[in-house]
Amino acid sequence: MGFIEQHVEDITVNNTQPAIHYEKRYILSKRRKRLIRFLLFPVCLGLLVMVGTLGYRGYKVYVHKKEVEDLQTQIAEMEQAIEKMAYDIENAKSEVVVEPEPQILPKFAELYEQNSDIAGWLSIPDTEISYPIMYLDGDNDYYLSHNFGKEEDKNGLLVLDKRCNPSGDDVNWLIHGHNKKSGAMFGTLKYYTDEDYYISHPQIEISTLYENRTYEIMAVFRSSVYNDETTDFEYYEYIQINDTHSFDEYIEGIKEIALYDTGVTASWGDKLVTLSTCEYSKKNGRLVIVGREEK
Repeated sequence: MGFIEQHVEDITVNNTQPAIHYEKRYILSKRRKRLIRFLLFPVCLGLLVMVGTLGYRGYKVYVHKKEVEDLQTQIAEMEQAIEKMAYDIENAKSEVVVEPEPQILPKFAELYEQNSDIAGWLSIPDTEISYPIMYLDGDNDYYLSHNFGKEEDKNGLLVLDKRCNPSGDDVNWLIHGHNKKSGAMFGTLKYYTDEDYYISHPQIEISTLYENRTYEIMAVFRSSVYNDETTDFEYYEYIQINDTHSFDEYIEGIKEIALYDTGVTASWGDKLVTLSTCEYSKKNGRLVIVGREEK
């Protein structure tokens, strides 16, 4: 081979080598992109599922809060209308008309029409707790998983124990409610484990269908229900208290396990309310608050 031919061949070989290297790099780059897309797909899918789940939960909390706010607005508007009506009647009549039988408070008229399972309303001043109390004969569970419109709702509502009399004549009204992380229902009762919080919020207000009542908080304690592993005081069995001995036994039992001394006590003839919600330090744990009607 001549010198010129050899030189031309060397030039040709040298010029084709960069093209071969470029093609190899292009193929490797394409494979890397495919691998990255393959690895990222399940991660992105997981993130989408997580965002969707959190969004749905947030929506359910919003819907529940909106429904409760609507009920709170209704009861507040009725109370304002009743106050005005009472003022007008007071100025129009010189004597008080006594009803022969208990009458449902006017502020409950519309709510009772919407759902006759309502037994009253419970609120704690200067807190978010302001909810209807529901009662279903023989059933403690239904309204712990349903809203006022009888639709399924994990937040539920406050429930008057099935052993109580919804008229409010019982010595002790036992009221159940969920301890929700969102703070809904009895979710903020946990703050009462701090005595300073109790000092700032010492009262419970309850309207039965027939009268308004105010209770002074008497005891805050932790206990459990239907738990064979402990000898906790069975506060939940003291509903239909019919004698002085049972009443004194109940007061003594809750005072012994109270987290702090409120200075409030009760004697036979007083009306009580017991609020009960879940507490997770023990099996079937409960956080309980007991109030005595103001004298």
